[in-house]
Amino acid sequence: MKELYSIGEIKPFSKIQIEEIENKIPFSLPDDYKDFLNYYGLGSINELILIQEPDEEFIKNNFRDDMDIWTVAENETQLLLNSLTITTTIDGDIITVIQDENKPIVILPRHSEEPVYFESFMPMIEYYTEKYNLENLYFDPSFNFQQEYISFVKNGTIEKSLFDKVLEEFLKEISFDNSFNLKIQPKYIIQKIGGWVYFDCIGKSAIRVKYQEQFKTEAEKIIQFIKNRID
Repeated sequence: MKELYSIGEIKPFSKIQIEEIENKIPFSLPDDYKDFLNYYGLGSINELILIQEPDEEFIKNNFRDDMDIWTVAENETQLLLNSLTITTTIDGDIITVIQDENKPIVILPRHSEEPVYFESFMPMIEYYTEKYNLENLYFDPSFNFQQEYISFVKNGTIEKSLFDKVLEEFLKEISFDNSFNLKIQPKYIIQKIGGWVYFDCIGKSAIRVKYQEQFKTEAEKIIQFIKNRID
């Protein structure tokens, strides 16, 4: 399994938790998916691939009468209805596990009728790595997730010059451990808050601060630093 850069504290699944998931379904899960849960737990990869709580009822509850959205044979439809949904994407794709020894991982795309099949979990991650042209992968746990949204829209106007000033002062005064997407929408990783500060440099309309609850005190210092420069 390829190791990802991790932000903050992760909460891996125990082997007992994984066994409890498998006890809900009549088939085994891919080994690399179990390894992923056992190492990382739940969260997202680059805020694009969302590793969620496994749900054996998701397809049934949401698509029981709409499986013709995708081009699948009748026997495949039943496998999908009885599958375990494990992941979604920011674009609305659904990734589920079916009872198939050869290609158990299935992507049900939001914008295509053709499902995509994989022999295991990590090739599916590699597929999206290429699709989204991701150069650096990071894992962002959902464990104790909190977020603060700071808007630069006042009276219907985006204060772009103020946004630029806050970003400049942030880079001068705040230390960070890593950074991603510097050319587009920079995200500055700060491990002591278990999260990051994201600047909407395209629209210049907002800053998002993601942190973990156990690091709230440190996170509030950074949030206040930003707000003091807006008020």
